[in-house]
Amino acid sequence: MNTFHTSRRGGKRLSLVGVLAIASLTVTLFWGSGRRALAQEHEQGAQATRVPRLPMSPIEQAEKDGTALHISLKELTKLALQNNLDIAISETNEAMYQQKVIQTHGYYDPTINLVLSTGRTKSANTNITNTSTTTFNQRDTANWNFSITQYVPTGGGFTGIFNSSRSDTNQTASLFTPQFSSSMQFQFTQPLWRNRRVDQTRSTVKLANLDIKTNDSKFKQNVTNTIASIQSLYWDLVAAIRNYQIKRESVDLAALSVEQNKAKVEIGTLASITVTEALATQAARIIDLIQAKETIQNTENNLRNMISSDRNADIWHQTIVPADSPDFQEYKVDLDRAIETALKNRPELEQYDIQLQQNDVTRRMQMNSKKWQFDVVGTIGSNGTAGPQSYSSTGAPKIPPQFVGGILNAYRSIFTEGLYLWSVGFNVQIPLRSRTMDSQLAQTEIARRQLLMNRTKAEQNIIVQIRTAVEALETSRQRVETARISRQLAQEELEGETQRLDAGLSQNFLVLQRQADLSAAQGAELQALITYKKAVITLQQYMYKLLEENDFEIAKSTGKNAAESK
Repeated sequence: MNTFHTSRRGGKRLSLVGVLAIASLTVTLFWGSGRRALAQEHEQGAQATRVPRLPMSPIEQAEKDGTALHISLKELTKLALQNNLDIAISETNEAMYQQKVIQTHGYYDPTINLVLSTGRTKSANTNITNTSTTTFNQRDTANWNFSITQYVPTGGGFTGIFNSSRSDTNQTASLFTPQFSSSMQFQFTQPLWRNRRVDQTRSTVKLANLDIKTNDSKFKQNVTNTIASIQSLYWDLVAAIRNYQIKRESVDLAALSVEQNKAKVEIGTLASITVTEALATQAARIIDLIQAKETIQNTENNLRNMISSDRNADIWHQTIVPADSPDFQEYKVDLDRAIETALKNRPELEQYDIQLQQNDVTRRMQMNSKKWQFDVVGTIGSNGTAGPQSYSSTGAPKIPPQFVGGILNAYRSIFTEGLYLWSVGFNVQIPLRSRTMDSQLAQTEIARRQLLMNRTKAEQNIIVQIRTAVEALETSRQRVETARISRQLAQEELEGETQRLDAGLSQNFLVLQRQADLSAAQGAELQALITYKKAVITLQQYMYKLLEENDFEIAKSTGKNAAESK
Protein backbone atom coordinates (compact mmCIF):
# COMPACT_ATOMS: atom_id res chain seq x y z
CA MET A 1 0.00 0.00 0.00
CA ASN A 2 2.86 2.27 0.82
CA THR A 3 4.45 1.50 -2.46
CA PHE A 4 1.24 2.29 -4.27
CA HIS A 5 0.84 5.69 -2.61
CA THR A 6 4.45 6.55 -3.31
CA SER A 7 4.00 5.88 -7.04
CA ARG A 8 0.93 8.08 -7.15
CA ARG A 9 2.82 10.99 -5.52
CA GLY A 10 5.64 10.58 -8.08
CA GLY A 11 3.16 10.65 -10.92
CA LYS A 12 1.60 13.83 -9.60
CA ARG A 13 5.03 15.48 -9.38
CA LEU A 14 5.81 14.53 -13.00
CA SER A 15 2.46 15.87 -14.15
CA LEU A 16 3.02 19.19 -12.34
CA VAL A 17 6.49 19.60 -13.88
CA GLY A 18 5.10 18.96 -17.35
CA VAL A 19 2.36 21.52 -16.92
CA LEU A 20 4.86 24.10 -15.74
CA ALA A 21 7.17 23.35 -18.65
CA ILE A 22 4.36 23.70 -21.17
CA ALA A 23 3.23 26.98 -19.59
CA SER A 24 6.75 28.32 -19.56
CA LEU A 25 7.22 27.44 -23.22
CA THR A 26 3.92 29.05 -24.13
CA VAL A 27 4.78 32.32 -22.31
CA THR A 28 8.23 32.37 -23.88
CA LEU A 29 6.82 31.87 -27.35
CA PHE A 30 4.12 34.48 -26.76
CA TRP A 31 6.53 37.06 -25.29
CA GLY A 32 9.06 36.54 -28.09
CA SER A 33 6.43 36.98 -30.77
CA GLY A 34 5.16 40.08 -28.97
CA ARG A 35 8.66 41.56 -28.85
CA ARG A 36 9.17 40.87 -32.55
CA ALA A 37 5.80 42.44 -33.29
CA LEU A 38 6.69 45.52 -31.25
CA ALA A 39 10.07 45.74 -32.98
CA GLN A 40 8.43 45.43 -36.38
CA GLU A 41 5.86 48.06 -35.43
CA HIS A 42 8.61 50.37 -34.22
CA GLU A 43 10.60 49.81 -37.39
CA GLN A 44 7.58 50.66 -39.50
CA GLY A 45 6.99 53.83 -37.43
CA ALA A 46 10.65 54.80 -37.69
CA GLN A 47 10.54 54.36 -41.47
CA ALA A 48 7.43 56.54 -41.59
CA THR A 49 9.13 59.28 -39.55
CA ARG A 50 12.63 58.90 -40.99
CA VAL A 51 14.26 62.30 -41.67
CA PRO A 52 15.34 63.03 -45.24
CA ARG A 53 18.86 62.29 -46.34
CA LEU A 54 21.19 65.26 -45.96
CA PRO A 55 22.28 66.96 -49.17
CA MET A 56 25.88 67.90 -49.85
CA SER A 57 27.19 71.02 -48.19
CA PRO A 58 27.57 74.18 -50.36
CA ILE A 59 31.34 73.67 -50.45
CA GLU A 60 31.03 70.00 -51.40
CA GLN A 61 28.55 70.89 -54.14
CA ALA A 62 30.87 73.61 -55.47
CA GLU A 63 33.81 71.22 -55.49
CA LYS A 64 31.72 68.72 -57.42
CA ASP A 65 30.49 71.33 -59.92
CA GLY A 66 33.94 72.92 -60.33
CA THR A 67 32.70 76.36 -59.23
CA ALA A 68 34.71 76.55 -56.00
CA LEU A 69 37.00 79.60 -55.80
CA HIS A 70 39.65 78.99 -53.15
CA ILE A 71 40.94 82.40 -52.18
CA SER A 72 42.91 83.88 -49.32
CA LEU A 73 41.98 86.99 -47.38
CA LYS A 74 44.68 89.09 -49.03
CA GLU A 75 43.79 87.91 -52.54
CA LEU A 76 40.10 88.60 -51.98
CA THR A 77 40.87 92.06 -50.61
CA LYS A 78 42.93 92.95 -53.66
CA LEU A 79 40.25 91.61 -56.01
CA ALA A 80 37.58 93.66 -54.27
CA LEU A 81 39.64 96.85 -54.31
CA GLN A 82 40.22 96.51 -58.04
CA ASN A 83 36.50 96.28 -58.81
CA ASN A 84 34.76 98.14 -55.98
CA LEU A 85 32.33 100.74 -57.34
CA ASP A 86 32.72 103.19 -54.44
CA ILE A 87 36.47 103.35 -55.01
CA ALA A 88 35.94 103.85 -58.73
CA ILE A 89 33.70 106.83 -57.92
CA SER A 90 36.41 108.23 -55.66
CA GLU A 91 38.89 107.96 -58.52
CA THR A 92 36.58 110.01 -60.75
CA ASN A 93 36.46 112.63 -57.98
CA GLU A 94 40.25 112.78 -58.19
CA ALA A 95 40.04 113.45 -61.92
CA MET A 96 37.42 116.12 -61.29
CA TYR A 97 39.62 118.00 -58.81
CA GLN A 98 42.60 117.72 -61.14
CA GLN A 99 40.57 119.38 -63.88
CA LYS A 100 39.58 122.15 -61.47
CA VAL A 101 43.24 122.89 -60.80
CA ILE A 102 43.92 123.01 -64.54
CA GLN A 103 40.95 125.34 -64.89
CA THR A 104 42.30 127.77 -62.30
CA HIS A 105 45.70 127.84 -64.01
CA GLY A 106 43.91 128.76 -67.22
CA TYR A 107 43.88 132.37 -66.01
CA TYR A 108 47.59 132.53 -66.90
CA ASP A 109 47.09 131.31 -70.46
CA PRO A 110 47.94 134.00 -73.03
CA THR A 111 45.11 135.60 -74.99
CA ILE A 112 45.42 136.81 -78.57
CA ASN A 113 43.06 139.44 -79.93
CA LEU A 114 42.79 140.27 -83.64
CA VAL A 115 40.66 143.16 -84.90
CA LEU A 116 39.93 143.80 -88.59
CA SER A 117 37.80 146.76 -89.61
CA THR A 118 37.07 149.14 -92.47
CA GLY A 119 34.99 152.31 -92.64
CA ARG A 120 34.27 155.65 -94.26
CA THR A 121 33.60 159.07 -92.73
CA LYS A 122 32.13 162.12 -94.50
CA SER A 123 31.93 165.61 -92.99
CA ALA A 124 31.22 169.17 -94.21
CA ASN A 125 34.05 171.58 -95.03
CA THR A 126 33.89 173.98 -92.08
CA ASN A 127 37.56 174.86 -91.64
CA ILE A 128 39.92 176.38 -94.11
CA THR A 129 42.70 174.13 -92.92
CA ASN A 130 40.65 171.05 -93.68
CA THR A 131 39.43 171.92 -97.18
CA SER A 132 39.10 169.21 -99.74
CA THR A 133 38.73 168.83 -103.47
CA THR A 134 34.95 168.48 -103.07
CA THR A 135 32.26 170.11 -100.95
CA PHE A 136 32.84 167.59 -98.13
CA ASN A 137 35.65 165.82 -96.40
CA GLN A 138 35.89 162.05 -96.88
CA ARG A 139 38.11 159.63 -95.02
CA ASP A 140 38.32 155.92 -95.76
CA THR A 141 40.07 153.74 -93.18
CA ALA A 142 41.12 150.13 -92.86
CA ASN A 143 42.61 148.67 -89.64
CA TRP A 144 44.20 145.37 -88.80
CA ASN A 145 45.26 145.29 -85.15
CA PHE A 146 46.85 142.52 -83.13
CA SER A 147 47.32 142.26 -79.35
CA ILE A 148 48.41 139.60 -76.84
CA THR A 149 47.73 139.59 -73.10
CA GLN A 150 49.56 137.51 -70.54
CA TYR A 151 48.96 137.55 -66.75
CA VAL A 152 51.82 136.52 -64.50
CA PRO A 153 51.82 134.83 -61.04
CA THR A 154 53.17 138.00 -59.40
CA GLY A 155 49.73 139.59 -59.73
CA GLY A 156 50.62 141.74 -62.71
CA GLY A 157 50.00 141.52 -66.39
CA PHE A 158 51.69 142.09 -69.70
CA THR A 159 50.08 143.40 -72.90
CA GLY A 160 51.65 143.67 -76.34
CA ILE A 161 49.89 145.67 -79.08
CA PHE A 162 50.72 145.84 -82.77
CA ASN A 163 48.40 148.06 -84.84
CA SER A 164 48.29 148.71 -88.59
CA SER A 165 46.04 150.99 -90.59
CA ARG A 166 45.49 152.65 -93.95
CA SER A 167 43.60 155.87 -94.51
CA ASP A 168 42.56 157.74 -97.66
CA THR A 169 41.28 161.31 -97.58
CA ASN A 170 40.31 164.07 -100.03
CA GLN A 171 41.66 166.85 -97.80
CA THR A 172 44.12 169.02 -99.64
CA ALA A 173 46.21 169.62 -96.50
CA SER A 174 47.01 165.94 -96.09
CA LEU A 175 50.56 165.02 -97.05
CA PHE A 176 49.86 161.28 -97.32
CA THR A 177 47.06 159.90 -99.43
CA PRO A 178 46.85 157.06 -98.81
CA GLN A 179 48.67 157.06 -95.44
CA PHE A 180 49.97 153.84 -93.86
CA SER A 181 50.40 153.86 -90.09
CA SER A 182 51.75 151.29 -87.67
CA SER A 183 52.56 151.17 -83.98
CA MET A 184 54.02 148.72 -81.49
CA GLN A 185 53.48 149.09 -77.75
CA PHE A 186 54.23 147.06 -74.62
CA GLN A 187 52.59 147.68 -71.27
CA PHE A 188 53.29 146.02 -67.92
CA THR A 189 51.32 146.44 -64.71
CA GLN A 190 52.62 145.24 -61.33
CA PRO A 191 50.83 145.63 -57.98
CA LEU A 192 53.12 146.90 -55.23
CA TRP A 193 50.81 146.35 -52.26
CA ARG A 194 47.33 144.88 -52.82
CA ASN A 195 47.49 141.68 -54.89
CA ARG A 196 51.28 141.58 -54.77
CA ARG A 197 51.63 138.43 -52.64
CA VAL A 198 48.15 137.01 -53.06
CA ASP A 199 45.21 137.67 -55.32
CA GLN A 200 41.97 135.98 -56.29
CA THR A 201 43.53 133.73 -58.92
CA ARG A 202 46.43 132.52 -56.76
CA SER A 203 44.03 131.93 -53.86
CA THR A 204 41.78 129.86 -56.11
CA VAL A 205 44.76 127.78 -57.26
CA LYS A 206 45.83 127.11 -53.66
CA LEU A 207 42.29 126.16 -52.65
CA ALA A 208 42.02 123.80 -55.62
CA ASN A 209 45.29 122.09 -54.67
CA LEU A 210 44.06 121.72 -51.09
CA ASP A 211 40.85 120.18 -52.45
CA ILE A 212 43.02 117.55 -54.15
CA LYS A 213 44.72 116.80 -50.82
CA THR A 214 41.32 116.50 -49.16
CA ASN A 215 40.14 114.11 -51.86
CA ASP A 216 43.33 112.05 -51.50
CA SER A 217 42.72 111.79 -47.76
CA LYS A 218 39.10 110.77 -48.29
CA PHE A 219 40.16 108.27 -50.95
CA LYS A 220 42.59 106.58 -48.56
CA GLN A 221 39.91 106.63 -45.88
CA ASN A 222 37.44 105.03 -48.28
CA VAL A 223 39.96 102.34 -49.23
CA THR A 224 40.67 101.61 -45.56
CA ASN A 225 36.97 101.36 -44.72
CA THR A 226 36.42 99.13 -47.75
CA ILE A 227 39.22 96.80 -46.66
CA ALA A 228 37.75 96.63 -43.16
CA SER A 229 34.30 95.76 -44.53
CA ILE A 230 35.68 93.16 -46.95
CA GLN A 231 37.77 91.44 -44.31
CA SER A 232 34.93 91.44 -41.78
CA LEU A 233 32.66 89.81 -44.37
CA TYR A 234 35.40 87.31 -45.21
CA TRP A 235 35.57 86.18 -41.58
CA ASP A 236 31.77 86.19 -41.40
CA LEU A 237 31.81 83.76 -44.33
CA VAL A 238 34.46 81.64 -42.60
CA ALA A 239 32.25 81.61 -39.49
CA ALA A 240 29.15 80.71 -41.51
CA ILE A 241 30.91 77.79 -43.23
CA ARG A 242 32.42 76.53 -39.99
CA ASN A 243 29.08 76.93 -38.22
CA TYR A 244 27.51 74.81 -40.98
CA GLN A 245 30.12 72.15 -40.32
CA ILE A 246 29.36 72.25 -36.60
CA LYS A 247 25.64 71.90 -37.30
CA ARG A 248 26.40 69.05 -39.71
CA GLU A 249 28.44 67.26 -37.06
CA SER A 250 25.61 67.79 -34.60
CA VAL A 251 23.16 66.22 -37.06
CA ASP A 252 25.56 63.29 -37.54
CA LEU A 253 25.73 62.78 -33.77
CA ALA A 254 21.93 62.81 -33.59
CA ALA A 255 21.77 60.26 -36.41
CA LEU A 256 24.26 58.08 -34.56
CA SER A 257 22.09 58.29 -31.43
CA VAL A 258 19.08 57.22 -33.48
CA GLU A 259 20.86 54.12 -34.75
CA GLN A 260 22.24 53.24 -31.32
CA ASN A 261 18.83 53.64 -29.70
CA LYS A 262 17.23 51.43 -32.35
CA ALA A 263 19.76 48.72 -31.60
CA LYS A 264 19.13 48.95 -27.87
CA VAL A 265 15.35 48.90 -28.35
CA GLU A 266 15.69 45.70 -30.35
CA ILE A 267 17.57 43.96 -27.52
CA GLY A 268 15.20 45.38 -24.93
CA THR A 269 17.54 47.68 -23.01
CA LEU A 270 15.71 50.90 -24.00
CA ALA A 271 12.12 51.92 -24.54
CA SER A 272 10.98 52.73 -28.06
CA ILE A 273 10.22 56.35 -27.06
CA THR A 274 13.95 57.02 -26.99
CA VAL A 275 14.12 56.51 -30.76
CA THR A 276 11.35 59.07 -31.23
CA GLU A 277 13.22 61.52 -29.02
CA ALA A 278 16.41 61.04 -31.02
CA LEU A 279 14.55 61.49 -34.31
CA ALA A 280 12.91 64.68 -33.06
CA THR A 281 16.31 66.02 -32.00
CA GLN A 282 17.79 65.10 -35.37
CA ALA A 283 14.99 66.89 -37.24
CA ALA A 284 15.45 70.04 -35.13
CA ARG A 285 19.17 70.01 -35.85
CA ILE A 286 18.53 69.62 -39.57
CA ILE A 287 16.42 72.79 -39.43
CA ASP A 288 19.38 74.56 -37.82
CA LEU A 289 21.58 73.15 -40.58
CA ILE A 290 19.29 74.58 -43.29
CA GLN A 291 19.40 78.00 -41.61
CA ALA A 292 23.21 77.77 -41.45
CA LYS A 293 23.29 77.11 -45.21
CA GLU A 294 21.12 80.18 -45.82
CA THR A 295 23.56 82.27 -43.76
CA ILE A 296 26.42 81.10 -45.98
CA GLN A 297 24.54 82.13 -49.11
CA ASN A 298 23.57 85.55 -47.75
CA THR A 299 27.11 86.31 -46.60
CA GLU A 300 28.49 85.21 -49.97
CA ASN A 301 26.11 87.53 -51.80
CA ASN A 302 27.12 90.48 -49.62
CA LEU A 303 30.77 89.70 -50.28
CA ARG A 304 30.20 89.36 -54.03
CA ASN A 305 28.44 92.72 -54.04
CA MET A 306 31.53 94.38 -52.57
CA ILE A 307 33.80 92.63 -55.05
CA SER A 308 31.88 93.45 -58.22
CA SER A 309 28.65 95.26 -59.07
CA ASP A 310 28.57 93.53 -62.48
CA ARG A 311 26.10 90.67 -62.14
CA ASN A 312 27.71 89.00 -65.16
CA ALA A 313 31.13 88.87 -63.52
CA ASP A 314 32.68 85.46 -62.84
CA ILE A 315 32.48 85.93 -59.07
CA TRP A 316 28.67 85.78 -59.22
CA HIS A 317 28.88 82.29 -60.72
CA GLN A 318 31.51 80.97 -58.32
CA THR A 319 31.38 79.76 -54.73
CA ILE A 320 33.84 81.59 -52.50
CA VAL A 321 35.81 79.12 -50.41
CA PRO A 322 38.03 80.92 -47.85
CA ALA A 323 41.54 79.53 -47.77
CA ASP A 324 42.37 81.11 -44.40
CA SER A 325 41.21 79.56 -41.15
CA PRO A 326 40.35 81.53 -37.99
CA ASP A 327 43.37 80.31 -36.06
CA PHE A 328 44.16 82.35 -32.99
CA GLN A 329 47.12 84.69 -33.45
CA GLU A 330 47.49 87.19 -30.67
CA TYR A 331 47.84 90.83 -31.76
CA LYS A 332 49.81 92.71 -29.15
CA VAL A 333 49.49 96.47 -28.94
CA ASP A 334 50.49 99.20 -26.50
CA LEU A 335 47.65 101.59 -25.69
CA ASP A 336 49.72 104.79 -25.61
CA ARG A 337 51.49 103.93 -28.85
CA ALA A 338 48.18 103.01 -30.49
CA ILE A 339 46.72 106.40 -29.54
CA GLU A 340 49.81 108.21 -30.80
CA THR A 341 49.71 106.31 -34.09
CA ALA A 342 46.00 107.04 -34.59
CA LEU A 343 46.41 110.77 -33.89
CA LYS A 344 49.25 110.85 -36.40
CA ASN A 345 47.57 108.88 -39.18
CA ARG A 346 43.83 109.43 -38.96
CA PRO A 347 42.48 111.05 -42.14
CA GLU A 348 39.82 113.01 -40.22
CA LEU A 349 42.51 115.07 -38.50
CA GLU A 350 44.37 115.50 -41.77
CA GLN A 351 41.19 116.82 -43.37
CA TYR A 352 40.69 119.30 -40.52
CA ASP A 353 44.26 120.51 -41.03
CA ILE A 354 43.57 121.00 -44.73
CA GLN A 355 40.39 122.93 -43.93
CA LEU A 356 42.41 125.17 -41.59
CA GLN A 357 44.86 125.81 -44.43
CA GLN A 358 41.96 126.69 -46.72
CA ASN A 359 40.66 129.02 -44.04
CA ASP A 360 44.07 130.72 -43.88
CA VAL A 361 44.09 131.21 -47.65
CA THR A 362 40.64 132.79 -47.53
CA ARG A 363 41.62 135.02 -44.59
CA ARG A 364 44.77 136.27 -46.35
CA MET A 365 42.74 137.04 -49.46
CA GLN A 366 40.19 138.98 -47.43
CA MET A 367 42.90 140.95 -45.61
CA ASN A 368 44.54 141.66 -48.97
CA SER A 369 41.28 143.13 -50.25
CA LYS A 370 41.37 145.74 -47.46
CA LYS A 371 44.79 147.09 -48.51
CA TRP A 372 45.36 150.12 -50.67
CA GLN A 373 45.79 149.39 -54.34
CA PHE A 374 49.14 150.78 -55.48
CA ASP A 375 50.14 149.61 -58.97
CA VAL A 376 52.98 150.73 -61.16
CA VAL A 377 52.21 150.91 -64.89
CA GLY A 378 54.92 151.18 -67.50
CA THR A 379 54.48 151.64 -71.27
CA ILE A 380 57.01 151.67 -74.05
CA GLY A 381 56.46 151.64 -77.80
CA SER A 382 57.17 153.10 -81.21
CA ASN A 383 55.23 154.41 -84.21
CA GLY A 384 55.75 154.14 -87.93
CA THR A 385 54.24 155.82 -90.96
CA ALA A 386 54.57 155.82 -94.75
CA GLY A 387 52.83 157.01 -97.87
CA PRO A 388 53.30 158.26 -101.42
CA GLN A 389 55.49 161.27 -102.11
CA SER A 390 53.87 164.67 -102.68
CA TYR A 391 55.43 167.83 -104.08
CA SER A 392 55.06 171.53 -103.51
CA SER A 393 54.20 174.05 -106.21
CA THR A 394 57.91 174.53 -106.83
CA GLY A 395 58.38 170.81 -107.38
CA ALA A 396 60.18 170.17 -104.12
CA PRO A 397 59.26 166.94 -102.32
CA LYS A 398 57.22 167.41 -99.13
CA ILE A 399 57.86 163.97 -97.61
CA PRO A 400 61.24 162.84 -96.33
CA PRO A 401 62.33 159.87 -98.40
CA GLN A 402 62.50 157.49 -95.44
CA PHE A 403 58.72 157.79 -95.05
CA VAL A 404 57.90 157.24 -98.68
CA GLY A 405 56.48 153.82 -99.41
CA GLY A 406 53.77 151.39 -98.50
CA ILE A 407 52.82 149.44 -95.38
CA LEU A 408 56.12 147.57 -95.25
CA ASN A 409 57.97 150.84 -95.07
CA ALA A 410 55.68 151.88 -92.24
CA TYR A 411 56.67 148.70 -90.38
CA ARG A 412 60.34 149.42 -90.97
CA SER A 413 60.10 152.95 -89.67
CA ILE A 414 58.88 151.62 -86.30
CA PHE A 415 62.40 150.40 -85.58
CA THR A 416 64.53 152.88 -87.57
CA GLU A 417 63.14 156.37 -87.23
CA GLY A 418 63.05 156.75 -83.47
CA LEU A 419 59.39 157.58 -83.24
CA TYR A 420 59.18 156.00 -79.80
CA LEU A 421 56.94 156.63 -76.83
CA TRP A 422 57.15 155.74 -73.12
CA SER A 423 55.35 156.45 -69.89
CA VAL A 424 55.56 155.45 -66.23
CA GLY A 425 52.79 156.01 -63.76
CA PHE A 426 51.01 154.79 -60.65
CA ASN A 427 47.42 153.79 -60.04
CA VAL A 428 46.28 154.31 -56.47
CA GLN A 429 42.97 153.23 -54.94
CA ILE A 430 42.24 153.90 -51.26
CA PRO A 431 39.27 152.09 -49.65
CA LEU A 432 37.92 154.36 -46.92
CA ARG A 433 35.68 151.70 -45.39
CA SER A 434 34.61 148.18 -46.28
CA ARG A 435 32.00 146.72 -43.97
CA THR A 436 31.52 143.85 -46.40
CA MET A 437 35.17 142.79 -46.12
CA ASP A 438 35.14 143.33 -42.35
CA SER A 439 32.10 141.07 -41.98
CA GLN A 440 33.57 138.37 -44.25
CA LEU A 441 36.85 138.46 -42.33
CA ALA A 442 34.99 138.13 -39.01
CA GLN A 443 33.04 135.13 -40.35
CA THR A 444 36.29 133.52 -41.48
CA GLU A 445 37.78 133.95 -38.00
CA ILE A 446 34.70 132.38 -36.42
CA ALA A 447 34.88 129.47 -38.85
CA ARG A 448 38.54 128.97 -37.89
CA ARG A 449 37.68 128.75 -34.19
CA GLN A 450 34.93 126.26 -34.99
CA LEU A 451 37.37 124.12 -36.99
CA LEU A 452 39.84 124.10 -34.10
CA MET A 453 37.14 123.05 -31.65
CA ASN A 454 35.86 120.34 -33.98
CA ARG A 455 39.40 119.06 -34.45
CA THR A 456 39.89 118.85 -30.71
CA LYS A 457 36.58 117.00 -30.42
CA ALA A 458 37.66 114.60 -33.18
CA GLU A 459 40.91 113.90 -31.29
CA GLN A 460 38.91 113.05 -28.19
CA ASN A 461 36.65 110.73 -30.15
CA ILE A 462 39.66 108.99 -31.69
CA ILE A 463 41.23 108.46 -28.27
CA VAL A 464 37.96 106.98 -27.00
CA GLN A 465 37.75 104.75 -30.09
CA ILE A 466 41.28 103.44 -29.59
CA ARG A 467 40.73 102.80 -25.89
CA THR A 468 37.47 100.98 -26.62
CA ALA A 469 39.05 98.96 -29.43
CA VAL A 470 42.03 97.92 -27.29
CA GLU A 471 39.72 96.91 -24.44
CA ALA A 472 37.49 94.99 -26.86
CA LEU A 473 40.57 93.23 -28.23
CA GLU A 474 41.60 92.12 -24.75
CA THR A 475 38.05 91.04 -23.90
CA SER A 476 37.89 89.05 -27.14
CA ARG A 477 41.19 87.35 -26.31
CA GLN A 478 39.82 86.29 -22.92
CA ARG A 479 36.64 85.04 -24.59
CA VAL A 480 38.71 82.90 -26.94
CA GLU A 481 40.57 81.29 -24.04
CA THR A 482 37.38 80.72 -22.06
CA ALA A 483 35.48 79.38 -25.07
CA ARG A 484 38.29 76.94 -25.84
CA ILE A 485 38.18 75.54 -22.30
CA SER A 486 34.39 75.37 -22.41
CA ARG A 487 34.49 73.44 -25.67
CA GLN A 488 37.04 70.98 -24.28
CA LEU A 489 34.92 70.41 -21.18
CA ALA A 490 31.79 69.93 -23.29
CA GLN A 491 33.66 67.32 -25.36
CA GLU A 492 34.72 65.48 -22.21
CA GLU A 493 31.19 65.63 -20.78
CA LEU A 494 29.74 64.14 -23.97
CA GLU A 495 32.28 61.33 -23.99
CA GLY A 496 31.62 60.60 -20.31
CA GLU A 497 27.84 60.68 -20.71
CA THR A 498 28.06 58.38 -23.71
CA GLN A 499 30.11 55.89 -21.70
CA ARG A 500 27.60 56.09 -18.84
CA LEU A 501 24.75 55.41 -21.26
CA ASP A 502 26.58 52.39 -22.67
CA ALA A 503 26.99 51.10 -19.11
CA GLY A 504 23.28 51.66 -18.38
CA LEU A 505 23.98 54.44 -15.87
CA SER A 506 22.53 57.35 -17.86
CA GLN A 507 19.57 58.26 -20.02
CA ASN A 508 19.24 58.99 -23.70
CA PHE A 509 18.02 62.58 -23.34
CA LEU A 510 21.13 63.42 -21.30
CA VAL A 511 23.39 62.30 -24.16
CA LEU A 512 21.35 64.39 -26.59
CA GLN A 513 21.67 67.34 -24.23
CA ARG A 514 25.45 66.87 -24.05
CA GLN A 515 25.57 66.80 -27.85
CA ALA A 516 23.66 70.08 -27.96
CA ASP A 517 26.00 71.54 -25.33
CA LEU A 518 29.05 70.53 -27.40
CA SER A 519 27.58 72.08 -30.54
CA ALA A 520 26.86 75.30 -28.65
CA ALA A 521 30.36 75.32 -27.16
CA GLN A 522 31.92 74.81 -30.60
CA GLY A 523 29.81 77.63 -31.97
CA ALA A 524 30.79 79.89 -29.07
CA GLU A 525 34.48 79.14 -29.62
CA LEU A 526 34.14 79.86 -33.33
CA GLN A 527 32.29 83.10 -32.66
CA ALA A 528 34.95 84.13 -30.14
CA LEU A 529 37.70 83.53 -32.72
CA ILE A 530 35.83 85.50 -35.39
CA THR A 531 35.11 88.31 -32.92
CA TYR A 532 38.82 88.48 -32.09
CA LYS A 533 39.74 88.62 -35.78
CA LYS A 534 37.25 91.44 -36.36
CA ALA A 535 38.46 93.25 -33.22
CA VAL A 536 41.97 93.25 -34.69
CA ILE A 537 40.59 94.64 -37.97
CA THR A 538 38.70 97.37 -36.12
CA LEU A 539 41.76 98.41 -34.12
CA GLN A 540 43.92 98.51 -37.24
CA GLN A 541 41.23 100.55 -38.96
CA TYR A 542 41.07 103.03 -36.09
CA MET A 543 44.87 103.28 -36.03
CA TYR A 544 44.78 103.73 -39.82
CA LYS A 545 47.29 100.91 -40.26
CA LEU A 546 45.07 98.49 -42.15
CA LEU A 547 46.83 99.15 -45.45
CA GLU A 548 50.24 98.77 -43.87
CA GLU A 549 49.33 95.64 -41.91
CA ASN A 550 48.03 93.99 -45.09
CA ASP A 551 51.00 95.09 -47.22
CA PHE A 552 48.91 97.30 -49.52
CA GLU A 553 49.74 100.69 -50.93
CA ILE A 554 47.56 103.22 -52.72
CA ALA A 555 48.05 103.20 -56.49
CA LYS A 556 45.40 105.45 -57.98
CA SER A 557 47.48 106.25 -61.01
CA THR A 558 46.84 102.76 -62.36
CA GLY A 559 43.19 103.59 -62.96
CA LYS A 560 41.58 100.28 -62.11
CA ASN A 561 43.90 99.24 -59.29
CA ALA A 562 43.02 101.21 -56.19
CA ALA A 563 45.53 99.29 -54.10
CA GLU A 564 48.41 97.03 -54.90
CA SER A 565 50.48 94.56 -52.93
CA LYS A 566 53.84 95.81 -51.90
